[in-house]
Amino acid sequence: MPNHLASENSPYLLQHANNPVDWYPWGEEALNKAKAEDKPIFLSIGYAACHWCHVMAHESFEDPETAALMNEHFVNIKVDREERPDIDAIYMQATVAMTGSGGWPMSVFLTPDLKPFYAGTYFPPVRRYNMPSFKDVLTGLANAWKHDRAEVESTGGKVSQHLQAQVKPQSREALTPEHLEAIANAIRESYDWGYGGWGDAPKFPQPMALEFLLHHSALRKTDEYTKLIRHCLNAMARGGMYDVVGGGFSRYSTDNLWRVPHFEKYTQGK
Repeated sequence: MPNHLASENSPYLLQHANNPVDWYPWGEEALNKAKAEDKPIFLSIGYAACHWCHVMAHESFEDPETAALMNEHFVNIKVDREERPDIDAIYMQATVAMTGSGGWPMSVFLTPDLKPFYAGTYFPPVRRYNMPSFKDVLTGLANAWKHDRAEVESTGGKVSQHLQAQVKPQSREALTPEHLEAIANAIRESYDWGYGGWGDAPKFPQPMALEFLLHHSALRKTDEYTKLIRHCLNAMARGGMYDVVGGGFSRYSTDNLWRVPHFEKYTQGK
């Protein structure tokens, strides 16, 4: 039987219209239901071309046992980030603040008044990749909401305060040369000289870091970051991310060696 997404226009939402999960679109009906039933909200954000969104949908959202847990303990809301980039941007900030990284599918748990208290991206159906299973996450958060409400609401309040602080007008004080040098040094110190880039698998290109180093080098009239920039670009170009047939680069590498691409290209990545 179709859920509340059946009358939506978004192709992504319609992909989930026949899930056993009682999905709602973002709107007053779902938000009022969460308040009336005193249930936390599970907010799942993705888009139609997202590989891991489809994986999590197949593994968890199409699974009757997982859906039963979701329906019993949460009000479940699906959002297409291409339809509601405003919601995506807000809760991506929350996800990054709580976990240090972000991506899709974005999985955020909210109090009925929309304060995020737990977040992640893809969760597997069983514990693997050093991640808890999605059912363990659901069970743990449902128990926390029931037995440790004060701590949950405290976490939600702190995250919300952090997000509000991020949107306040910033000081007009310009970045000093010392600030810029500290940023450049931090980028260099965290660089992976073994394989290129930053971080572990999955490894994403970091064009903003490279662009910053290029501008910083030009400003200081130095070439001390040239070796790092060339090393990084060569590592990506010589790895599997570069499409030697069709041209262009895949969105990211599934390993930290740049060898195994995630077969998705963006004309614009945000």
